[in-house]
Amino acid sequence: MQISRALSRPAWSRALSKATWPRALSTSSSASPATVILGTGWGGYNLAKSLASPSNPITIISPSNHFLFTPLLPSTTVGTLEFRAVQETIKASSFSQHATFYQAKARTIDFSRQLIECEGIFDKEKFFVPYGKLVMAQGVKTNTFNTPNVADREGKEIFYLKHLHHARGIRNRTLELFEMAAYPTTGEAERRRLLSFVVVGAGPTSCEYASELNDFIQDDISKMYPELMEYTSIHLVEAGDQILGPFDQSLRDYISRLFTSRSIEVMTGTAVTAVETFENPKYLHEGTRAVLSNGESIEFGLMVWSAGLAPVKFSDRIEGVEKTRAGRIVVDEYLRVKGHEGTVWAIGDAAEVQGNPLPQLAQVAQQQGEYLGKVLSGGQGESEAAWNYFSLGSMMSAGFGEGIYDGSGIGNPKGWQVSLPFNMRGFVAWISWRSAYWGKQVSTQNKILIPMYWFKAWLFGRDVSRF
Repeated sequence: MQISRALSRPAWSRALSKATWPRALSTSSSASPATVILGTGWGGYNLAKSLASPSNPITIISPSNHFLFTPLLPSTTVGTLEFRAVQETIKASSFSQHATFYQAKARTIDFSRQLIECEGIFDKEKFFVPYGKLVMAQGVKTNTFNTPNVADREGKEIFYLKHLHHARGIRNRTLELFEMAAYPTTGEAERRRLLSFVVVGAGPTSCEYASELNDFIQDDISKMYPELMEYTSIHLVEAGDQILGPFDQSLRDYISRLFTSRSIEVMTGTAVTAVETFENPKYLHEGTRAVLSNGESIEFGLMVWSAGLAPVKFSDRIEGVEKTRAGRIVVDEYLRVKGHEGTVWAIGDAAEVQGNPLPQLAQVAQQQGEYLGKVLSGGQGESEAAWNYFSLGSMMSAGFGEGIYDGSGIGNPKGWQVSLPFNMRGFVAWISWRSAYWGKQVSTQNKILIPMYWFKAWLFGRDVSRF
């Protein structure tokens, strides 16, 4: 069996001999190592919820101490919802009494010894966790495609949109830009640059964010900073030929017309090839601009980069498993990692079923987690029934009172499917979107908080505090 070079070095043996084993786990022969889940995303969280019980204690390892309800993340960037209303804390979850949780990053795996090398988030100390069964659900990260200066400027003028800290950064930067533009010392040209918002990628997350930002500007900024409205602009840049690739053409056209009516500039067939910083004698602050593949450039104050997905470092480090060209771990129809059947599984965005590549969607990961929960709890045999994806369709919010739902292809892409006789758009689709995601909330707390925040934003406006 092929083992990672990093683990085969003498340093690995020395570190292992000196390792301090976590108290919740035992290295004695009388103890049976627990099922270990790496990650708290849609796959890992739903697996933990389905599996953890007095007879099935589990160990969860993740750098995040919460499960994030990602479809509502764009709403938090402008204060439509608050951050805590879109997450479920692992330690407060219903299964927590049957789970040991370590807020840490998995670094490497020794498959022959069934050991995971971890690094604590806070103290950076290494420790080792044994597993009886292992489920890799570590997810993916944002892909910058090595575009010059994007990674270097991340957290300054450029932000991703996958985690809560990204949304918090976007929110603070947005408010900061309006305050900077409001200064009497800021010239008109710099105001236009500061209040130019560039969204890279035109998938559902990007389009939902652009819609939320437009609502924020029209509903709230127009009242607080009416003098700045003429300087604001939103640009949606997409390298592909169309926005919202997974949706029906009629729905794409609907959103395109909607964005045009809102003065959101949509640039398809255009890629951001670089980000540059520059000095302008008329500007008080250093400028940033996006260089485009069509030869043009856009000066901006804030860029949200949501253009693609790439494997996390942990996935790249793993050796001894088969991977796709995109770096996803290959699994069989039972979600077992090839070569490690019976002990190692992989689910979610980090995995791909051989011969059945599926889009990296929350509903795919959720269904995989629920399926594997039945398998690992003994509800069905390991190879009794293959996992099958059941598509529920695609939906998107396009701001207050607007949305789309694509019901084509409902069912199993490799089995029976049914297409609804109509696609929903407008208010009905928006209500359906809100109802569906409200109903999927895990905790009673969030089922109460989310409607309250929606009502508050509608009646009193969004929160513009910066902290």
